Amino acid sequence: MKICCAAGLQMIAVHSWAQADTVNYDCSALAEWSSSMVYRKGDQVRDQAQAYEAKWFNQNELPANNSDTFDVWRQLGQCISGNAPVVTLVSPRDGAVLSKNDSAVFSANASDQDGDLAQVEFFVNDISVGILSQPPYQLTWSAQLGMHTVSAVAVDAKGNLSTPATAGITVRDDNGNVPPALAIETPTNNQAFKVGDTVSLAVQATDTDGQVVQVEMWRDAQRLTTLSTPPFRHDFVTVSPGKKQLRVIAQDDKGATAEASVTIEVSAASSGGCAGLSTYRAGQNYQSGELVAHNNRKYRCDIAGWCSSSAAWAYEPGTGQHWQDAWSDLGICAIAPEINFSQPNDNATLLRNQPTQIAVSATDADGTISQLELFANQTLLGSTAQNALTVEWTPGNTGPVTLNAVATDNESNQSQQTIQVTVTDQPLVVDLTAPTAGTQYVLGNTITIKANAQALSGQISIVDFYANGVKVGSDTQAPYEFNYAPATVGQHSIYATATSTSGDTASSPAATVTVITPPVGKTHKLIGYWHNFVNPAGCPIPLDQISDAWDIIDIAFAENDRSSNGTVHFKPFEKDIRSNCPPVDPVKFKTDMQALQAQGKVFVLSLGGAEGTITLNTDGDEANFISSLTAIIQEWGFDGLDIDLESGSNLLHGTQIQARLPRAIKQIEQNIGGDMVLTMAPEHPYVHGGMIAYSGIWGAYIPLINELRDTLDLLHVQLYNNGGLPNPYEPGSAPEGSVNMMVAHAKMLIEGFDLADGSRFMPLRDDQVAIGLPSGPQSANSGQAPIANIIAALDCLTKGTQCGTIVPSHNYPAFGGVMTWSINWDKFDGYNFSVPVGNKLTEMNQGQ
Repeated sequence: MKICCAAGLQMIAVHSWAQADTVNYDCSALAEWSSSMVYRKGDQVRDQAQAYEAKWFNQNELPANNSDTFDVWRQLGQCISGNAPVVTLVSPRDGAVLSKNDSAVFSANASDQDGDLAQVEFFVNDISVGILSQPPYQLTWSAQLGMHTVSAVAVDAKGNLSTPATAGITVRDDNGNVPPALAIETPTNNQAFKVGDTVSLAVQATDTDGQVVQVEMWRDAQRLTTLSTPPFRHDFVTVSPGKKQLRVIAQDDKGATAEASVTIEVSAASSGGCAGLSTYRAGQNYQSGELVAHNNRKYRCDIAGWCSSSAAWAYEPGTGQHWQDAWSDLGICAIAPEINFSQPNDNATLLRNQPTQIAVSATDADGTISQLELFANQTLLGSTAQNALTVEWTPGNTGPVTLNAVATDNESNQSQQTIQVTVTDQPLVVDLTAPTAGTQYVLGNTITIKANAQALSGQISIVDFYANGVKVGSDTQAPYEFNYAPATVGQHSIYATATSTSGDTASSPAATVTVITPPVGKTHKLIGYWHNFVNPAGCPIPLDQISDAWDIIDIAFAENDRSSNGTVHFKPFEKDIRSNCPPVDPVKFKTDMQALQAQGKVFVLSLGGAEGTITLNTDGDEANFISSLTAIIQEWGFDGLDIDLESGSNLLHGTQIQARLPRAIKQIEQNIGGDMVLTMAPEHPYVHGGMIAYSGIWGAYIPLINELRDTLDLLHVQLYNNGGLPNPYEPGSAPEGSVNMMVAHAKMLIEGFDLADGSRFMPLRDDQVAIGLPSGPQSANSGQAPIANIIAALDCLTKGTQCGTIVPSHNYPAFGGVMTWSINWDKFDGYNFSVPVGNKLTEMNQGQ
């Protein structure tokens, strides 16, 4: 766990003095506890700044020392003095989705009416991750796989606690898979039991993006059971005293796991048996201190009158509604033995025809072991009258084997314990545990290859790792792993080969992964639109005269008309009668573009625009659209396409263009050989507006994004000409040009948000998202942002600094960059946008 960088932060591993589940209690009407007072069930007192309630009749039993599960007092909460503080959780947002090892930002606001706020403590799943004694109350946490509850608790100088502010978050693995959500319903942590009690281990396990296929349940190092279908519940009887860890592991259909555990405290049975005791009968006369046996348990009478009552419904030991007011439970009368396998381990692999030692032992808390037997698939391997048994077994057949030990004590109580082993005729076993077959990796990133290897004869001497038949690395120490950096795109078949000191070799099954071309250009990009027309910004700029600041140049625009047959047209600007602008030479346009592409610049052809149209109504339109755009891209050498459909293209929910365009784009990419750059520039009502309504234009781009998200390189939504941005993080809308608007826009796209139809927009990668802004005062009707705000928003999104009131749940180190309308207006305004924003992006790309 990683905690850093906040003023006043104290690093701790467990709860300090504030527990997230502690509650405040108004003790103003409670009297202090007195040793001379007689208390009856329901009486409440105050003791050592805590409130308590009596469970039954008692006197001279100090609440602070007698409030455990089976004690006379129940703790109600901490007494408050004055007003309790108030805390709100700013980040993370409830429902946020993160990736493993992301630096998640925890941020809270806190206040205290009495003016004596002391500190704010953050918790993950009730485990403290940091305390801050002064604002800003913010820290970072390295995200761990699974479903987590994040909470913040404020404490004042009097010790009063706020009501915890909480948020549920999900942390995905590197493949985007969300591990199962897992919770132990019973027993509770630190719940007390006695030897002989039945413990019901009940688990709630669900998976949001698949299904739970297996739940393992363990008591310390002993596996109790494995369940594949709900209800996930297992009952067992406690047989020995002490602390016991109950652990459950859930696995989903993609191999991701989640783990949860609780500890129970088992106290020794004090009975030592029930021989000679009378059996309880309702209405019989009992004296205080008298012992009885009932339902195989021993009880001591504490209040003679109630013990002797004929009202069994109220005072029958162990079952009556008020039995604890009359009796004390002293434990089970007869305790079954406890069994432990010391070798082999559960799920071990054994070699056929090789002698193997099996060792098992048994203990009995209230007697002695009279017999201990050992079976392999119901075949008796050995038996003894002692409490330990070791046999040498030579398995003759391959396959799974159940080893079962049965112990009997001197009172004929019997128990059994099983483990599973697998017998193989292969002296060396190796399995590839990473990567997962089908995973995609970006060229330039490393692939961690991991393997498990077991030698059944000799020891493992080395594990070699291969990609497409070529050895890429080795490891001689467990855990066996190697970081492989593929040099080419395409499919890579990865496997591991182990060698033992006995000279045996074995190879794992191969896992095929795909390495793809890295995202476009630099990590943080400056994207601009180039006018292929004349407007008040001037004539089209020759490509060899545009600023070097631009990384992606969107050529605006290609289009057709409403009466067209779907065919798209593009040609560089030709002289028109409304201006004196010279035409753009097609040959020079192409050669200039090629020269800039050789420098790493990316050129995409933009479709639509504010006044342009794209028509896709019929199968014929779709075929013509595909063939004409394929030809344009191949003729001019564009790197890809930009989708900028606005009102002129009639993009609405349920229209033909909404249904046909994603399919057409995929076909065009296939036609040109794949790896086409794809960007989108919708107005924000078409995307974020889906939170407000999901009809008409509201959210109409979302089906396109969902269909194309695997091939989408950049989504730079236009944050201008449409007013403020409605968002889930603040009332109303974030104003145009504000840091909050830019951050909220990116946060919604990268973390996901709820849609008005009850569904959810699923998160994009941070490298797929950029900010879209006007370049200057005349380039848009509204939405211009001060340069200082743009720089602050970039720092907030990538570093978690300079944020407004809206804060990302974690930093986005690969955030896509900034798009602007337009290159031409920026030149007209003296490069007032591209120079400072381009310099900022350059600094970010250099790691500053």
